[in-house]
Amino acid sequence: MKNKVNVIIIISVLFTGSLFAENLLVNPSFENQTPAFWTGYNAMLNNELLWEQTEVYGGFYSFKVTKSGATNNAVGWISDNNADLYWNNAAAATYSLSAYVKTVGVNTSPANDDAKIGVIFEFKNAAGAELTTQTIWADQSSASVDWAQIQGVAILTEEPASVVVKAIMGKDATGTVYFDNIGCGSDPWSMGLFNGNAETIKGWLNWYGSGNGSYGTVTDNEAHSGSYASELFKPDTTSSTSEIVYYSIPQPVEAGEWYKIGVWVKTADVNDSSAFEPTYILRERLDERIALCYFFHTGDIATEWSVAGGDKFVYIDQRDPATGWTHYVVAEQAPDDATGISVRARFTSNPTGTAWFDNFSAMKMVVATPTITVSVDDGNESYHFPTDFELSHNYPNPFNPVTTIEFAVPHDEWINLTIYNLLGQKVNTLINGVHSQGRYQITWNAQNEFGQPVSSGVYIYTLITKDTRITKKMLLVR
Repeated sequence: MKNKVNVIIIISVLFTGSLFAENLLVNPSFENQTPAFWTGYNAMLNNELLWEQTEVYGGFYSFKVTKSGATNNAVGWISDNNADLYWNNAAAATYSLSAYVKTVGVNTSPANDDAKIGVIFEFKNAAGAELTTQTIWADQSSASVDWAQIQGVAILTEEPASVVVKAIMGKDATGTVYFDNIGCGSDPWSMGLFNGNAETIKGWLNWYGSGNGSYGTVTDNEAHSGSYASELFKPDTTSSTSEIVYYSIPQPVEAGEWYKIGVWVKTADVNDSSAFEPTYILRERLDERIALCYFFHTGDIATEWSVAGGDKFVYIDQRDPATGWTHYVVAEQAPDDATGISVRARFTSNPTGTAWFDNFSAMKMVVATPTITVSVDDGNESYHFPTDFELSHNYPNPFNPVTTIEFAVPHDEWINLTIYNLLGQKVNTLINGVHSQGRYQITWNAQNEFGQPVSSGVYIYTLITKDTRITKKMLLVR
């Protein structure tokens, strides 16, 4: 009798489909409506602390604190440590401290600091010891005082390792206060305060020159999914050198790996031309164009802002003044020195009109693993390739939150493997591209195409080719 042994060989290949890991970006769909670089101080984000839109000193948002009575501690907002954040490098210097404050129905003539309203600036060294703490107090001579600037100075003879700011109502203070345009800048410049104007949402930064009414913010005027999107607007080109950028904080990447970068965009009344076709990746900055922009970072992404290879632009379709929601997506290999990535919604110098950006993505492309069965028959090897398209049952099933799907391809062919819910709505496309003959294994991590976890339930996964359609079911139990 002949002895026969089956051996499985796994060959790793990077393919042109759409198999990706989780979305790397923080708050890519803007649905987490909390401000960037600030958190609640001694209170949850409830009726005491709000990221406010009704009362602002310029811009769209302010920090609001409301107290109806005495509390055990001071209540307010506290910043992240700004000393060495991104491009900051706080030095021994003179620091100008400032904020704009508006009060409504607050306690007057406070008897002590516990009854006061103000902004506290804390500077500490690497050992955590206090270098100096300076407080600038709000005007409480009347119960309600319109927007007014309060100012102070801090002089440091030693480089701080920590610069933290608190906008607070003392534990015995009552009423409502709004804080805006909180500033902490050194002379000579070595640092500034991130999101002191309360204008950016968790995970994001922005920049724009507002002299002609331009802005970049997050609104609920339009959204591709959920309720919010980033909105960029410029009425004219009177400020011709003024860009508008709404950009993500950097997130880690692996050097040499491939990443998919994408976003959904909608436009209204933008400058248009028959020559303004959408593009793939360009390095050239085109002054009339609106773009998905991104770059890879180098070095420590938390404490420096270094770029590997410069800005990359993916220009959107501006052949007409208005477009519906359109998905722009590209893939690029991270440079050998890359440590991070950030993405941005961007008007270059001269675009006009309105563009909404939603559902940003930056996802690592996963390596597929086709398998070939090798039969060893009395020392003679023969390779057994699949002769038909196959789609196996996923395993484990039920699963939480990762499952494996196997499929077979008998010859070079375009294939699509997509997951749907029971309503027939697309959840995620795992594969969409040409594959060679072989058996493949892929995993799904129970996330939709935007990197968001999906709920428990039955899902359908379908393998589609030119002439074949195979469907299976799986159960996610969280």
